[in-house]
Amino acid sequence: MPFKTLFPLIIIMLSIFICNAQSEEDKVIKTCNQFIQGRKLLRVNDSSLIKSVTSDSLYELLMLNDKYSKMLKARIIGADLDMKVKSVEIYDDCASCVMTSYEYYKIHLCKDDNDKWRIKGENSIFPTKERINRIKKKITNYGKQQKLKPKTDSIIKAVNIFFKKIDSYFLEEEIKPLKSITDDDTYQFLQTFYKYAKQRSGLEILHKELKAQDFTVGDYYNENGLTEFKFYKEDITLILEKNSDNEFIIVGFNGYKSSTITEPIMKSLYLEFLRAMKLVRKPRYRNKDLN
Repeated sequence: MPFKTLFPLIIIMLSIFICNAQSEEDKVIKTCNQFIQGRKLLRVNDSSLIKSVTSDSLYELLMLNDKYSKMLKARIIGADLDMKVKSVEIYDDCASCVMTSYEYYKIHLCKDDNDKWRIKGENSIFPTKERINRIKKKITNYGKQQKLKPKTDSIIKAVNIFFKKIDSYFLEEEIKPLKSITDDDTYQFLQTFYKYAKQRSGLEILHKELKAQDFTVGDYYNENGLTEFKFYKEDITLILEKNSDNEFIIVGFNGYKSSTITEPIMKSLYLEFLRAMKLVRKPRYRNKDLN
């Protein structure tokens, strides 16, 4: 073919290639911008646009993250979404958009089986099976926590009331306020325990411990049919049950209901019972004369 004939053909083919490349870049830019717009719309519960430009797995991950963030009453993205495409890089059937955000933000996309560009991930975040399962687990666990929250709050409230009243008993010898937060067996046991503590340790050393009390953290758990408040990282518990008014009260300590605590048990577990009543600090901090 003569050069004069070939040259126009080359120009035409080159023009087609450039136009096609520009067309693909325009499609990529449009898809990335739609994705950002879809993220904005998702904040007002409209997922239609984001679904149309993402892969199935990324859409699933985004919706799970959105659900979890709304459970926490938090925004799905803290960053400003007022951005647009800054630059595009296309490589075969995949591409990336760097956005004009304050922080570095890159969107990754590839063509699907219908030759349509779809978002696959953001920065280094891609919808792996592990990542999807992790957010599903968070949602499940948070849902369980929310269902238990009213019960947990009631238990912690009862425990705090008990701690305050048992402190007053050991400081001022006033037992009657404890009657409203304990069952009859525990009420009787506390009086017996108080007399034994006075004899074994003396009130002076216990008063010093009370004034130097440490911060106690714990949580509700249910094992062996017992509702208990367990001290964090300690094998120390308070047993609770609901009274006739449907309110939690203290009915035992460290796995023993008060009705089952004999004198030998009380003496052998004396320090553990003191700790369960938060009358002494953890072993490493408490007065070494206590035994």
